[in-house]
Amino acid sequence: MIRADNILKSSKREGRHESVIIKKLVVFFENLGYEAVPHARFNIAWGNILSDVDLLLLKNDEIVAVEVKSSKDNLKRARKQIEHIKDYVDYAYVATNYVPRKFSLRNTGLIYVNGSVVILKRPKLLSESPRLYSLDSLPKKCLCRWTKTESQSYSNKSKSYLANQILNNSGGIKSKVKEIVTCGLNCDHGCPIWGFEKSTHNEQLENCVIAKK
Repeated sequence: MIRADNILKSSKREGRHESVIIKKLVVFFENLGYEAVPHARFNIAWGNILSDVDLLLLKNDEIVAVEVKSSKDNLKRARKQIEHIKDYVDYAYVATNYVPRKFSLRNTGLIYVNGSVVILKRPKLLSESPRLYSLDSLPKKCLCRWTKTESQSYSNKSKSYLANQILNNSGGIKSKVKEIVTCGLNCDHGCPIWGFEKSTHNEQLENCVIAKK
């Protein structure tokens, strides 16, 4: 289950210009029934992907990402940021405090924030099935538990192998991926997604976590 209070917080410094926009967006979307999580961070492996999101919106297990670009920022950066996270969310917006002369981000919505909040373009569904790259960017511990590979025979398998197993043999992948990336709970003593509890397989699981890719 996706819960706003479980989502990790970003350690990235909050921009002065972006902060004003984000505060207005939080009020706007909360009035529409969304739970708003500013300055969020996905539960994914560091170094593989951009994991910080300016604003996450949650409603009925639907996840919407909002990337904020003030007039002091480069709007072109939003394309790369949304491309990297599109497998982890359902929809995405770019929010600005000016009206761009050209906005060509496919399937991405556009919000103008000044004295008020105006949705200039509605978003479309970004992706239905996550790519191998996105699965491979999840923490190895989560991939092990997903594939139930805490047994010794699989403990030294690479993340790519585990991700391929999931991609080829699992259903409802997008829903489960969304649960994983929004889970920031300490799972040393249990997994809130699969109900995993430490047992006699503890040592094998630890091997799976620390095994090289």
